Amino acid sequence: MDPKQKLIFGVIAGGCTAAIVALAVLLFGQIGAMNEAHDARENAASEIRGYYSETPYPSKANRDVREQDATTYNAVADAARALLAHPLEYPKGESPSQFVTRVADTIHGLDARKNAARVEIFDGIANNKAAAAEPGMDYSFGRYVQKGELPKEADVPRLAHQFAVIEHVCDMLLDAGALDITQVTRDMFDAATAPAEEETTSRRNNRRTNRRNTKEEKKPVATGIELPEELAKDGVSAEAFSVTFRANYASVAKIMNMLAEDELFVVVTDLSFNNPMDLRTRVTDMVKRRQTARATAARRNRNRKGEEAETPEKEVALFENAAPAERLVTDPENAMPMEVSLKFEVYSVPPAETPAEEPAPAAAE
Repeated sequence: MDPKQKLIFGVIAGGCTAAIVALAVLLFGQIGAMNEAHDARENAASEIRGYYSETPYPSKANRDVREQDATTYNAVADAARALLAHPLEYPKGESPSQFVTRVADTIHGLDARKNAARVEIFDGIANNKAAAAEPGMDYSFGRYVQKGELPKEADVPRLAHQFAVIEHVCDMLLDAGALDITQVTRDMFDAATAPAEEETTSRRNNRRTNRRNTKEEKKPVATGIELPEELAKDGVSAEAFSVTFRANYASVAKIMNMLAEDELFVVVTDLSFNNPMDLRTRVTDMVKRRQTARATAARRNRNRKGEEAETPEKEVALFENAAPAERLVTDPENAMPMEVSLKFEVYSVPPAETPAEEPAPAAAE
């Protein structure tokens, strides 16, 4: 072999050796990457097996519980809607004049019933004589009953519903033993506005004052109760009322129980009591009355027996023989009636419309 061939053979052998070394290095590198990929694959497989070995959620038991909850919630919602949809019995589709006439007649009936049940109370002692009839109360409808105005035809349905609630609650108070009803308020959404002639006259007299009054009259008056969006979407409406009456504790407790059991959806927002007489003044008057009665009885005894024949009598406590109604601390039945202020809201929804029944087909001849 000549030197030139030896040189070529050496170069080729060196290149082959370098290639083999490079391939060996790449092989070792790929073996390491393969081991890493294998470990990653094993970890992923282990994680997946762990996921499949756990109890799935929601399971069938979870779904059953949620379905039962949904059924219960729907039943409660349907029952609440049935309570909200309880209608009050009153004439529908009345004209303004018919509404005013019916309200006046009903108010006269309520006043007659109230005057028949009224009892005068003097310093905690019930008077057996019937109390004189007091002037009739307007039950927050004096604008129409006493002033002779007629409501707008568009306001009649809401006014009729408000008066039906007031009549229902007042009958309930009188049934429970309320002695008197002194004040009733409602949401005055039908507030009166000044006539056009008065506005023209005031504008001529004082333009600045008239402008200020006109701006005040144009301000929107907030009426009704703001309801959550969910209730408003379902057509729920609410009206706020208040009634002030006189009753003893037992009657007040009976009234609250009747409101809780009533089919009308009533929410009591406030109940306050006001004693018509200061306790300290009442104690002083009661002591003076008992002392005066004792002195009068002793004087009559001396006049009947004579001062010489008078024998000392055993002294008793001032209120020992007092009647139950004359005692300061007494049982609820004989207690002095209290002034009670009751504020409540009435929620309602229009009754669900029932589909009209199709007429039965005529029988073939």
